Amino acid sequence: MKLLVIGGTSFVGRHIVEQSLLNGHEVVLFNRGKTNPDLFPECRHIIGDRRAHMDQAALEHWDAVIDTSGYTPNDVKPVIEALKEKIDHYTFISTISVYDDHSKGDVNENSSTFTHTITTDEVTGETYGPLKVMCEKEVNDGFGSKALIVRPCIIVGPDDPTDRFTYWAMRTVEEGPIAIPGGDRKVQWIDVRDLAKWIVEMIEEKKSGTFNAASQPVSFETFIDELTSEQGTEIIAIPDAIVAKVVMDPKYRFPFWIPISEQYPQGFFIVDTSNATKAGLSIRPLRVTADDTREWAKHLDAEKCKVGPTNEIEKLLINKVME
Repeated sequence: MKLLVIGGTSFVGRHIVEQSLLNGHEVVLFNRGKTNPDLFPECRHIIGDRRAHMDQAALEHWDAVIDTSGYTPNDVKPVIEALKEKIDHYTFISTISVYDDHSKGDVNENSSTFTHTITTDEVTGETYGPLKVMCEKEVNDGFGSKALIVRPCIIVGPDDPTDRFTYWAMRTVEEGPIAIPGGDRKVQWIDVRDLAKWIVEMIEEKKSGTFNAASQPVSFETFIDELTSEQGTEIIAIPDAIVAKVVMDPKYRFPFWIPISEQYPQGFFIVDTSNATKAGLSIRPLRVTADDTREWAKHLDAEKCKVGPTNEIEKLLINKVME
C-alpha cells in the first residue's frame, strides 16, 4: 500500500511509520520537518504546513492517509479539502478526552462527547477534548465510510515525550518506599507499539468506524506491582486531599492521577475497549512495556522526568501520611 503519514516523526506517528515499513508498505511523510527531521531517510518526505500546503499531497493518489497531528478543525479542513477525492482510507488519531461524562464508570464509543463549540485554536487542558470532537465531525462529514477514528487512552512506551509513564517505570526500580495515589482507583494505558501495529492492520483491512484503544483497567496497586523490580517494595498510598494540598504545581503531581470525585469515580478516564479487542487489538504485558521504556530512558531517573513528584515532594507526602 502507498501510505501518507501526516506527522510521523514524534511518538505515535513514528511508531506507525516503523510498523508500516515493517509490513512492507511504501510510506511518504508530510510534515514541517521540525521534529526529528533525520528520521526515516528511506522514506520520501514532503515538507510543508498542513494548513497551507496540502495541495502538494493532492498531486498523488493514496491508498491510505494516517493523520497523527490534527488537533483543531483548522488542521483537519485543509486535509479534507485537498485529499477528499485522492484517498481510499483515512485514519484520524483522536483521544478518549472527547467524552464529557465519566461519572458512570466505563464509557464506550456511543457515550456522550462534548457538544460546545470552541472558537479558538489554542489547545489547552480545557479545549483539547472539545476540539478533537470537532475534528472528528469534520473527518466523518468529509470522508464518511472511508474514515477510521481511533481514541487512545494514555499512550506509553519508548519515545514518549511526556514522561508520564516513564516516571513510574523509573521510580519503581529506585530504592525506598514508593508513594502512589490512594483510594479505590483504576488505570488504563496502551503501549505505542501495540497501538501502531493494530492501526496498520486496521488500515490494511480498510476497517472504518470509531474505536477506543486501551488496555483492560487494573487497580493502581496492581499497576505498580507489575512495574516494581523486586517483591516486597513498600508502597504508601497518599489520599487525594493531601496530594492536592501539598503539591500545588500540577507538574509535580502523580502522573495518571485525577482526584476521585463524582465526575471521576475511579480517579481516571476508564473506557470500554471491547470493540477494539474484537477488531484485533492486543496488549503486551505491562512488565515488558516497562522494561523497554527503562531501556530507552536509561539515562533518566524519576527525578529528571518532566512530570511527577521530586524526591523531596514525595518524602513530604509520605511524612504527611505518617503524621
